[in-house]
Amino acid sequence: MTPSPKSLRWVGTSKKDLLAMPDEVIDAVGYALHLAQLGETHEDAKVLKGFGGAGVLEVIENLQGDTYRAVYTVKFAAAI
Repeated sequence: MTPSPKSLRWVGTSKKDLLAMPDEVIDAVGYALHLAQLGETHEDAKVLKGFGGAGVLEVIENLQGDTYRAVYTVKFAAAI
């Protein structure tokens, strides 16, 4: 039986900030978050150093000379 996906919990203006990014970045970050909801890790997700383990990850997307970062945690049992 496949487990139910975890829900996403947005902090502050994070969802609005993500949606203001270019579509390609939204797609890449959205896919990484979707995989995290399913208990998987996107191939480009890296552990964010300084947070004590693999519970905080970041996805970096480069587009037309700009760099975009999204940080998320998988430490909570019910949500990302």
